[in-house]
Amino acid sequence: MNDAHGLDEQRRALREGALVQPMPELGTLIVTGSDRQTWLNGLVTCDLAPQKPLPAGAKAAPPAGGAYGLNVVKTGKIFAEVWIVIAEDRIYVGALRDRIEALRESFDRYLIMEDAELADATGEHAWVFAHGPRAAELAAAGRAAGADAAIVDWTGLGGALFVAPRQAEGAVLEALRAAGGAGPVLPTTAAAWEVLRVENNVPRFGVDFDDQNFPQEASLEERAVSFNKGCYLGQETVFMLQMRGHAKKRLVQLAVEGEDAVPAGAEIALPDGAAVGAVTSQVKDPGGPRVLALGYVKYKHAAQGTALRVAGRAAEITRAPGAAAAASGAAPGR
Repeated sequence: MNDAHGLDEQRRALREGALVQPMPELGTLIVTGSDRQTWLNGLVTCDLAPQKPLPAGAKAAPPAGGAYGLNVVKTGKIFAEVWIVIAEDRIYVGALRDRIEALRESFDRYLIMEDAELADATGEHAWVFAHGPRAAELAAAGRAAGADAAIVDWTGLGGALFVAPRQAEGAVLEALRAAGGAGPVLPTTAAAWEVLRVENNVPRFGVDFDDQNFPQEASLEERAVSFNKGCYLGQETVFMLQMRGHAKKRLVQLAVEGEDAVPAGAEIALPDGAAVGAVTSQVKDPGGPRVLALGYVKYKHAAQGTALRVAGRAAEITRAPGAAAAASGAAPGR
């Protein structure tokens, strides 16, 4: 795939077509056995329960076949992000390679009487993501090239997941790129994706959140947590935090005046100088003379439009949990 497409072209693909992203950083667990789906559903925050039968005459929507979610520990803190593809005879679980072995060991501890088997297939499979409004259309092309696919929206802009035998990865990438239709389908580069993920308020594990955070602190509850499913590991804490309390801090997106980079871990403060948080990610805004950043602020200040200061420079929260902008897909502050 040609990596020569510029940031503006990739942004257009993300908003009008699809952006294709190989994910070599993901490892793979495969779950088999007749109880695989119900067993795994008890270990992740997303809902993997089979869809209920439709009323007579109702038209079925295209099956999602997967989910984006989290594995949390008993205390409710995040252990790993998981991307799940449900295939006909197995379930693929994608997670960061440096979490795969520990995740396998954790899952294995909760495998008792169920008819389910768990295997690490990291060396045998490759993952590809597609982001954007045309991503779901690409599922058929990916399957035809040898991948299992699921319609899963990770960014809020539309999405699909593909997992394929490693030897088929090139064919899958080429098939996605060649898919016709109204709206461009382009590959992304690591540098461009860093700008686009911050611009679209997509936090990154190990950078913007880690195993010390609750889902609500990382502002992931709307994307990764079902509050209507049955019991799962850590559910009680996550549910109580959502329904009867709140996180002490929240991850938000900010726009910071000035083109100069913000120092790593820069302090976020109120206009009077009182510290309320710190920056976790930052990129130069390609649309204007400012910096876009992700960072944590205290709960009571985590509202869109809140005026702040970052490293002594004027700043404003452009996206916050629950704000309309967080799900609009519009560029922040425009």
